[in-house]
Amino acid sequence: MSRPADVGVRGRFAAFAARVTDDPRVPLRAGLSGTVATLSLDRPARRNALTRAMSGALLEGLVRAGADPRVRAIVLRGEGPAFCAGDDVPAVRRWCDGDRADAPFDPVTSDAHYLRVCEEMLHLPKPVVVGLTGATAGAGAELACAADYRLAAGSAAIGSRLAAVGHVGNVVLMSRLVGPARATEIYLTGRMVPAGEARDIGLVDQVCAEVDFAAELQATAERFAALPTRSIGLFKELRERSWGQPAEYGLRLQDAYHLRTHTEVADAFEGLDAFAARRPPRFTGQ
Repeated sequence: MSRPADVGVRGRFAAFAARVTDDPRVPLRAGLSGTVATLSLDRPARRNALTRAMSGALLEGLVRAGADPRVRAIVLRGEGPAFCAGDDVPAVRRWCDGDRADAPFDPVTSDAHYLRVCEEMLHLPKPVVVGLTGATAGAGAELACAADYRLAAGSAAIGSRLAAVGHVGNVVLMSRLVGPARATEIYLTGRMVPAGEARDIGLVDQVCAEVDFAAELQATAERFAALPTRSIGLFKELRERSWGQPAEYGLRLQDAYHLRTHTEVADAFEGLDAFAARRPPRFTGQ
């Protein structure tokens, strides 16, 4: 799956949102409210199972949100009663039979599209918040685990379900959240972890009532959008580079990134000035 050719063009997320939202052939909806970009998976009748069209548009939306200086936080959610049930199973079966028209895999390399989307989320220099409703499984669980913050409605549940169809996945990112033993148990049993338990084991960060879900999701993203976005981007970059490394190496790398804030982050000076003046900081994201 190739990266959109004009990712360097700034300020284009709103145009992308208008284009995909007005196109019924694209199962994705997008919008911009203030500094928060929202991407909504839109195949509710199929519990937002991923197709090539959906995952391709999702990747483009994430790339454009990352390149747009107006966007300071991204929300990923699903339309209808579920977030994402994973890859579209009938399309995957057709792929196995030689029909490569709509399965969410690269037709040349066979790379799964969710892989590229997860990579983009992990490296996006802005906070990504995922909102979980209903069922989340398989590739959908990968997307959830790649986000920086997971908010679940009370009726949500997350799991793997891949062993039931003889497939492998939900190892790397889920293990980072809950540890390899718990990730193995979730894979082997095929059970869906209810929202409350998911919060207790670290699989989601927050659970709220159904009636409050949409408002809380937006409010959470707006809180993160008001933070020093450039510092968050450096934090995420450091997180990925230091993961699994020896502590001594990680600490040296952390200090190097800390020093970068002195020369690269305007909000770092605003933070110090605000602290000295005992006033709330006014971050710009730069």
